[in-house]
Amino acid sequence: MSSVIRIPVAFIDPAIGDLGAPPESLSFLENEKNVFINALKSSFPGVEFVNYDIRDPIDVQVFLNTEGNAVGYVVVTLNSLMGFIDPIIRSGKPVVIISEAYAGAGEYMLGVSKALSEGYPVIGISTRNLASQAVITKVRYLVALARLRMSKVLFVVSPSLKSHLYWQFGPNTDMYSVFRLIQSITGITPVVMDANEFRSRFFDKVSDDEANEWADRWVKNAEALYDDSMSEIKSSAKLYIAMRNAVRELGANAIAVDCIVLYNTGLLRAWPCLGYMQLWYDGVIPICEADPYAAVPILIAKYLFNRNGFVVNVGVDEERGEFIYHHCYAPTNPHGSDRPEVPYIITKAHLGTKHASIHVKLPTNEPVTVIGFNPEERLLTIHVSKSIGNEYSPQACATKLIGGGNVTSVVRNWRWRGGWHRVVIYGDFRRELEEFARLLGLRVLHEDLQS
Repeated sequence: MSSVIRIPVAFIDPAIGDLGAPPESLSFLENEKNVFINALKSSFPGVEFVNYDIRDPIDVQVFLNTEGNAVGYVVVTLNSLMGFIDPIIRSGKPVVIISEAYAGAGEYMLGVSKALSEGYPVIGISTRNLASQAVITKVRYLVALARLRMSKVLFVVSPSLKSHLYWQFGPNTDMYSVFRLIQSITGITPVVMDANEFRSRFFDKVSDDEANEWADRWVKNAEALYDDSMSEIKSSAKLYIAMRNAVRELGANAIAVDCIVLYNTGLLRAWPCLGYMQLWYDGVIPICEADPYAAVPILIAKYLFNRNGFVVNVGVDEERGEFIYHHCYAPTNPHGSDRPEVPYIITKAHLGTKHASIHVKLPTNEPVTVIGFNPEERLLTIHVSKSIGNEYSPQACATKLIGGGNVTSVVRNWRWRGGWHRVVIYGDFRRELEEFARLLGLRVLHEDLQS
């Protein structure tokens, strides 16, 4: 598959319509098209946009026949009313519609309302300014969708789990078909490697000197060291280098290690937490506990908002109205910076039984969006809270971000089929995720807003 994102753009621009007639209409249409094309080129320099003029029914059919394999379509309505938008919407592809506020609005208003009522994956905006930031944001959804469908996630799991993931045995079909289901919804390609192969191809080939160098660097850069086992930290450094090398060799975008199972069974005696922290600076997306559900919102957050999302267990204190988002790792650059934004402590966790964890002092006094993905029900669950503090304590996981919000509503609306994990991203992206979910054909549950 080509690594270049290619998105077709259909301009609905007949010379005669509500806009007016030639020669004035032709001059106006050409100017508006150039404004839009230039805005796309400056905003998405690595994306190839292929332009089409839709002026009669034959143009519509040629467009659909030629671009049948596209991830989706951008449609720009510049003149009305011919109904050319309807067959493009009914192709079933994700469609982003940009409407010129005067002459393009008729095509837009009649087409979008009907499409939404019938459940088609359509979003759009009507505006006087085709180069506005709101327009660019809508197109960004489709670019992010294309990146999502081009993604590969490397899952490192036990040999037995790999077997189950490849073979959908009768008693386990619901559990182990999840990779196929996620791939069918999002286009994400899972690459499954068992731990024995990972060890022999990557982990065992890392030199002690290289691992020691990274371990020393992490300790030096940490705010404090509350772990008495340098050997565990060095094993984590060895795992980091192995993960980085594996992703590069296999052409993956992300890596997900089934750490608890592999560590406790002796298949891979190293924790990935410190390595996950470092991978963000290598352009690699880490996913805790090989959770395929969590992989989806983490990739969406990176591609759509450039936010570095992270997996959490969600603890709740209903008496105080607080969430306790905890895990043994979080990014030190959650806003997506290429430099560290917050400090970290290397520590033990789970009452001292787990080594090489990190307590990240995450930003406070900011909104965070917390996302769950439930492929069986084609559902995104969302709640928004405010980060109000970090808590350091020996029980459970090392990083504990405290959030204030509508805890009781979230408890009552929790969808168990999505599991306990959720993904935290910094910022309030409730409405943007709603629109992106529509392009993916997903429903959205605002679990903090339902009574």
